[in-house]
Amino acid sequence: MATQQIHGDGWAVGVDGVRRWGTLGAAGLFLTTRENDTTLLLVQHRAAWTNFGGTWGIPGGAVEVGEDAESAALRETQEETGVDPGDVTVTESLVTARAELTHVLVRVPLTEEEMPLAAPVTDSVSRGSSLLDAIRHHRVRHPETGNLLVTTMNGQLCWETPDETVTEWTYTTVLGTAATPLDLFPTAESADLAWCPIDEVEELPLIPPFRESLPELRRLLGI
Repeated sequence: MATQQIHGDGWAVGVDGVRRWGTLGAAGLFLTTRENDTTLLLVQHRAAWTNFGGTWGIPGGAVEVGEDAESAALRETQEETGVDPGDVTVTESLVTARAELTHVLVRVPLTEEEMPLAAPVTDSVSRGSSLLDAIRHHRVRHPETGNLLVTTMNGQLCWETPDETVTEWTYTTVLGTAATPLDLFPTAESADLAWCPIDEVEELPLIPPFRESLPELRRLLGI
């Protein structure tokens, strides 16, 4: 098995049993603008295959090695919406969720010698199945460690490997403004994107952690 190194993509498992995305924590961008005397918030309709798929929230994702929360939120927002970080004025960053962890699940790439273990998945893909569907259907585990076979966003096959050195997970909401409602370009992680009037956001089926933090964020911003 390849050397285990912690990087951002992967699950953090809480003492409450809940899995949260981002082995090093996660961050999102609460981006507002004004139009016709109305405050608009950039919201993302999460693709069905993502964590909390089908709900609405703000763009964001896992913090990578060497990143701070602000950089992570801006990078993820650009990747998911096309918004250029140069068009965003960051005003503040707030930790809006925190959890004690039992372990994180690090993604360790398969070695060349281990590739035959993934044959059920690769054979299904060769017959026309998507990689994600094949992974979910076969649920291949390492014969010695029991670690589950998973895939990264770019299609690399990995073993999901427990690591107990990370003991806390945080979600940081980065507050920012844009001068105008910027053009938005959905990617695979977004079923839709919109500039939503702030008073209408709570009418959407929101991702639960975001729904919990929204009133306090509005209070802090006075919107």
